[in-house]
Amino acid sequence: MSKVLIAALCFFCLNTSVFAQPGRCPKIPAKYLWETPEEYQKDEDQVRKTLKWLCQTPLGIDVEQRGLANAYVLEWLAGSPSILIEINSHYLEFADSQPELLFSFIHGMALYKMDHPSVKDEQTLYSSGFTVVAELAAQSKEYSRQKELRNLLKAYKKGKVKEYTREVLNSHEKI
Repeated sequence: MSKVLIAALCFFCLNTSVFAQPGRCPKIPAKYLWETPEEYQKDEDQVRKTLKWLCQTPLGIDVEQRGLANAYVLEWLAGSPSILIEINSHYLEFADSQPELLFSFIHGMALYKMDHPSVKDEQTLYSSGFTVVAELAAQSKEYSRQKELRNLLKAYKKGKVKEYTREVLNSHEKI
């Protein structure tokens, strides 16, 4: 009896891990246009949900939907009167060789900023962007092998992204 139970449990675990999928992307409106602060405010929760999905879903999953979601949140962020994201790409070693990770960095910063609107500390905001990039890159064979991400991934695995961020911000002159 116990062998049957163990075999059934193994079968169940294997099947659930094989068929497990990341959460579905929140529905993106077919048309969207924001002109007033109230219109931006009205869609803030939808943008937050979409940002969470973008920050948590592996980069190779649902690529077409990721592109639509990315366009949606970036357009909202570009005009939002309540969220301002300032990025110096000089701090992002990966920006030249993996420019698509810049979006993930922006997503991480934006989501943190939405959840913590009063935070203006550059190190905290950059750490949130670096963390999302590291989490997504660590899930990808392609990105996890990139030399420009090596130091970030090492810091992430050791739980030292804040220290990594401090070092990066202190070692580069602002441009």
